[in-house]
Amino acid sequence: MRTKKQYPLGLIGCGHMGFAIARGAVRGEYLERRQIAICDPNEEIQKQARIEGYQVMTSPREIAEECHIVLLAVKPQEIGPVLEELKGAKITTLLSIVTGVSIARLQEALGKIPVIRAMPNTPLQIMEGSTAMCRSEECRADEYDFVFQLFNSMGVTRTVPEAQINASVAVHGSTPAYIYYFAECLINDAVARGMDEEAARALIVQTIIGAGSLLQTDSRRPIAAFIDEVCSKGGTTIEAVNSLREEKLADILHNASEKCVKRAEELGD
Repeated sequence: MRTKKQYPLGLIGCGHMGFAIARGAVRGEYLERRQIAICDPNEEIQKQARIEGYQVMTSPREIAEECHIVLLAVKPQEIGPVLEELKGAKITTLLSIVTGVSIARLQEALGKIPVIRAMPNTPLQIMEGSTAMCRSEECRADEYDFVFQLFNSMGVTRTVPEAQINASVAVHGSTPAYIYYFAECLINDAVARGMDEEAARALIVQTIIGAGSLLQTDSRRPIAAFIDEVCSKGGTTIEAVNSLREEKLADILHNASEKCVKRAEELGD
């Protein structure tokens, strides 16, 4: 990526996801702290950004003028005023992680600038994230590759059609919360059965980590084979799995995903 601008990356908005990206980029040694600029109206966020060594700027327009990749990381409800402020700014490449907001809407507001949409998740900050991405026709291959490798340095990245970006919210964007809730339910159940909470949490969290790592060992192996590996015929685990099937866990998850995607579409409108 070639740039004459002072900072390779500038964030407009820096909540949990914005900080996850900035911290992940630094931790993965893809960028240095001094190469990242941040603009956020929250004084506590500004203070934290300075403590961590990022450049703090005063306005979205300053980010656009001084940064090569302009990362929109605001809430969907806040996108209107930000786009209004960015009108006419010399944006090299716009990278948006704003849920539901399409490339067409961004270009309608800012002109036919190069746009990249990404849907990352918060485990980026510990280099275990996942990101889905797409780009506009105006975006050059080297610009896209820079952003792709930025996210890929923090985990797993895949290019998908823009029509699938909203669906990816339910695939991996929101899924960490599902897993946290799943863990919370298991821990609470274990405690209710008399188990020490610290011990239950340690065992359940490690089990989630271990099971995920096992799934990574062979991406071609059917997931059903991993399930069968744990479920002995007539044993204990198959009783639990059959109970989940009878309670239609697959339908519950499908309905949750439907609501998640629908909300992403509503936020885009």
